[in-house]
Amino acid sequence: MVENVTNVSDGITEKDGLVEPELQKSRHSNWRYASLGSFQVIATLVGSTQAIYLYFYYFNVLGLDNDLIFLALTIFTIYDAINDPIIAFLVDRNFKWTRKWGRRFPWIVIGIVPWILSLYLIFSAPDVDASVNPWPVFWWLIGSMVIYDTFMTLVTVNIGALHPDIFREESERQKFTYFWVFFDIAAQGIGMMLPPMLLGSNDRESFAFMAGVIMFICLVMAAFFLPGTREDKVVIDRYYDGNHEKMGMFKGWIEVLKLKSFIAFFVALMCFNMAVSIIMTMGPFISNFLLQLPPGDEIIIYVVFLSGTIISIPFWVKYLKKTQDAKKALSIGGFALAITFIPLTFYVGMVDLLIYFFLCGLAMGSMWAFFYTIIANSVIDDFVATTKKNQKGILLGVWAVMARLVATLDEGIITLVQNITGFPAGVENFEALEAEVIATGGDMGLIQNGLRILIGVIPGLIIFIGTFVFWKLYPLTPDKVKENKEILRKLNL
Repeated sequence: MVENVTNVSDGITEKDGLVEPELQKSRHSNWRYASLGSFQVIATLVGSTQAIYLYFYYFNVLGLDNDLIFLALTIFTIYDAINDPIIAFLVDRNFKWTRKWGRRFPWIVIGIVPWILSLYLIFSAPDVDASVNPWPVFWWLIGSMVIYDTFMTLVTVNIGALHPDIFREESERQKFTYFWVFFDIAAQGIGMMLPPMLLGSNDRESFAFMAGVIMFICLVMAAFFLPGTREDKVVIDRYYDGNHEKMGMFKGWIEVLKLKSFIAFFVALMCFNMAVSIIMTMGPFISNFLLQLPPGDEIIIYVVFLSGTIISIPFWVKYLKKTQDAKKALSIGGFALAITFIPLTFYVGMVDLLIYFFLCGLAMGSMWAFFYTIIANSVIDDFVATTKKNQKGILLGVWAVMARLVATLDEGIITLVQNITGFPAGVENFEALEAEVIATGGDMGLIQNGLRILIGVIPGLIIFIGTFVFWKLYPLTPDKVKENKEILRKLNL
């Protein structure tokens, strides 16, 4: 029995200044959780389709040299590094419509449709032979990615700031994890299985058709997602409590970079994203050039990988509820994932390769479930509690800049390995690769060993580094999280 209940706010009870999790009652309906969680369908479908197939499409289908792909993405990254923090800073304020429509909702409405439509642009490049005349395709890649990222930033920056504002308590965030993971898994399943089924063959028309279908699905999901992003009066009132917009952009950047929790979180998350991006990008390469399967059969690998993740997530969430220690849960999962990645390089046949991918999925469940729903929100709270300013957009802007600065590292690693091993551009299947290697006097064994290293040893080392940094540096223990909550409550934030 709880005694000395001294404060009740938004359905949250406290005892002697500490939140009692078992008494927390969310003021949000399950529909609100589901609506916000459904954003993962859009983000994951659009993001995974772009991440998995962009390199293969421009390198193998269009024949654009991998050095030019890397250059195009580097130029885009420079734009992105400027664009992201500016957008994040500019939208993190009250406008004349904020009282009526909220601070985040209008920007999300403006950005969501153009972002979804831009996916089709990426996979509808000009019909020219990029091996002969690369520049139309080169500039198309840059232009379509600029459009894609501008509107994606407008949406994701506001979504990132909205979650911690709406779900204030750890119990709400843990509950939101279930909805977030459910929709994310559904989207990952669709994103990994549907595109290969739609492709049919590795030609331009198939990729444009695939992008068009994904675009339509995401537009339908946007109709369900958007209503849940509308801030209510409780959230809007916090925007006007007098503690906003008092910190300049550059001072805010310095405060973010001084925040130990952010640095540890960022390094771990970027290593995770980089490793997973390499694995996902290598899916078509594994299918076509190692296993010599028909186009689109990488779906088998993705299904097994995803199955392991789906099975493991309830256990990881249960473990977190038992320990209330997100740092420990994520660290255990990260080290386990690093270990399970390594054997992928040394697989013998299809059966043991699928077993290894299943084990990777089991380990990945913790990082998948906790990074965005628990850890990220705790880091944002830490920033607000430390600065006493509710300017989350500054942190999200710095996060976006730093993320873009390392975003091309995965393509750089792939390009480096393929240049060293002599992987030629413009080959769509194993027969074409073999013919090109014979004609140029290349080494097929070296090329395939390069692909093996890219799917196992390299991602494993990247994950290990990120997890080690997180384990050593991340300061937000359960007690520190509670302390930050109390600071925010006293600030009426």
